[in-house]
Amino acid sequence: MNDLRTILAALAITLMASACATQFKRVPLNEPLRPAPVASAGSTQALASDESSAPSALRQTATPRLPGSGSAMSGQDADERLPVLSGDPVDANIEGLALPAFIDEAFGNLLGISFQMDDALLKQRDLVTLRTSGAQKPADFYRLVVQVLRTYGVSAQLEGELVRLSSITKGTSDEPPLVFSGRTLPEVPNSHRPIFQLVELKSARIADVNQWLRVAFKLDGLQIQDDPNRNAVILMGKPDLVKQAVAAIHVLDRPFMRGRVSTRLEPAFVGADELAKRLVDVLTAEGYGAMLHNSQGVLQGSTMIVLPIAGANSVLIFAADQGLLDHAIEWATTIDRPNPSASGQSLFYYLVKNTRAEDIARTLNGVRSADAAQNARNTATPAAGAAAPATAGAGTGASAGLSQGSLIVDEPRNALIFQGAAAEWERMLPLLKQMDLPARQVVIEVTIAEVSLDDGLNLGFAWQRVGGNSSISSGTVGATNNDADSSAGGSGLNYLINTTGVIRAQLNALAQASRLTVLSTPRLMVKSGEEATIEVGTEVPVLSSQTAAVQQSAGTSNILQSIQNRKTGIILNVSPVIYSDNRIDLVVRQEVSNALPVGSDAAIQSPAISNRVVSTSLTLRDGGSVLMGGLMSTQQTESESGVPGLMNIPLLGRLFKNTSTSTTKTELLVMIVPYIIETDADAESITRAVTSQMQNFEMPASLQAEPAQ
Repeated sequence: MNDLRTILAALAITLMASACATQFKRVPLNEPLRPAPVASAGSTQALASDESSAPSALRQTATPRLPGSGSAMSGQDADERLPVLSGDPVDANIEGLALPAFIDEAFGNLLGISFQMDDALLKQRDLVTLRTSGAQKPADFYRLVVQVLRTYGVSAQLEGELVRLSSITKGTSDEPPLVFSGRTLPEVPNSHRPIFQLVELKSARIADVNQWLRVAFKLDGLQIQDDPNRNAVILMGKPDLVKQAVAAIHVLDRPFMRGRVSTRLEPAFVGADELAKRLVDVLTAEGYGAMLHNSQGVLQGSTMIVLPIAGANSVLIFAADQGLLDHAIEWATTIDRPNPSASGQSLFYYLVKNTRAEDIARTLNGVRSADAAQNARNTATPAAGAAAPATAGAGTGASAGLSQGSLIVDEPRNALIFQGAAAEWERMLPLLKQMDLPARQVVIEVTIAEVSLDDGLNLGFAWQRVGGNSSISSGTVGATNNDADSSAGGSGLNYLINTTGVIRAQLNALAQASRLTVLSTPRLMVKSGEEATIEVGTEVPVLSSQTAAVQQSAGTSNILQSIQNRKTGIILNVSPVIYSDNRIDLVVRQEVSNALPVGSDAAIQSPAISNRVVSTSLTLRDGGSVLMGGLMSTQQTESESGVPGLMNIPLLGRLFKNTSTSTTKTELLVMIVPYIIETDADAESITRAVTSQMQNFEMPASLQAEPAQ
């Protein structure tokens, strides 16, 4: 026994020493998760809605567009091979020189290049005259001289740095033909040298391009040969002529629909083939050149092409401009309507995207049941007026057999199946799409704190300091209920704080003065119209009833006790409703309770429960805050100390003991701040704000803040 006491004493001394050596840091209150949005006076915001889900039965989808525009431009001529030329610009004025003398003057004197003439050229006596309008670069003057010599039947061939001049035999070219493959003509001298170029086609057919080129270059001597294996054409002719033909192919080799617009339609009530046929009939009657795309793909004289795809229940429309396409879409919307004279029933399937299909079915069945009952009353005869009309039940997500059709929930796929007339489905579809919108959510942050009061302070929080920025809101704050030796004080207050930072600053000041203890800061996300609850605590067994048994044992009546578990701790219950102007109605119930120690002289051995409850209904804006306080409790504790043994002597024991009474007075404060969550980005932003306030917490990469741009 002595060893045990020694161990306990040593452990107590160690704990006290470590407690004195350790300095605990006071954790301040958390900062707001995000700044409250600034709303101007009198401003309102419309309820978030999906603009893309307009109440239209016909569904339109954008189609891919061909790149590029509807026009093209041919390239410029390229330079041929030139000798090394240098010197100043050349201004020539040559008149009446013989051909050999002209060659010597142009190449030898003016350009300063090496050349060689055949013997046949030395005997020619043709006179040559050449005047330039101004000074030309040496390269330009060289090209000009070569062109002049060709007119006299002289070819100039560059061999290294030597220009060889020779006579051209009649019916031949001065150089062998060049053959190219591709859509761009490389550097080719502008001479009599013929060119063969292979041009592969990308979009147009060979027969069409061949026909177009033969008409365009009928008198120019262009030779055209088809190459079906490569889907190409071979062009043969002079360089300038081939260049012009290649430029023409650039313009002609384009898709038929290039530069046009298109769209995709998905009919809801008529088939794709029927919609396409009706649409072409209507547009043709109006005078438009609309045609159905046949299996052969022959489209002649059409300004609009309508292509039905029965397998996908879609219709593709290609038009010359956007105005014509919009006109066709308007007609398609008019045509895609249910037949009011059709008496048969159809099946329609709708995948619910943003809410529960069971909830939508319950609401729609209730609306349609009321309509059916009203129609029955309107059509009832006076003789049958005493009979009550039969109405169908609203149902709970199963089938509802109504006179105008039935709505069934496909729970595994969260979808709706409607069986009835197409006209009834068309009337119900816009309302169905409006109901199938994502529910708005709200993150509710609650800070629960206790303020220790002294004898000179009646209220733990300085309410009067924030009165200028506050307004008292309606609500019921529960009174304090303390069992055992405690009393209740204060009836509670509700203060609506327009600026969250003001109230946080006041609470932080109390925390730094060691008078504020934050009990809990729960945060929870809940959908509008739903209820959320957080419970943190323990269940304490409490004696609920005690009765004497009828039977006795040894002359003593048995006592029957009933024990129940009582939840203690922090219990938060919140039910929000979000309105379209970003104001939030909150029904809040906050309970803070704890079990008190059982005294030795207690009548029953059951702990008393100290319970403080705040229950209120209030309205806040997004990012606003409300502080509820004034729930004060006073607890008195008596303690005795004295000389062991002597202090327990009757009457005389009071001389050897000291009795002290301590009073503890606290005030409970509850601050609530709501944040509306519109999108996934808002939820991620709130998550980053929460995790950034945690220490030793590794945030996932997907939630890490992006670096500033």
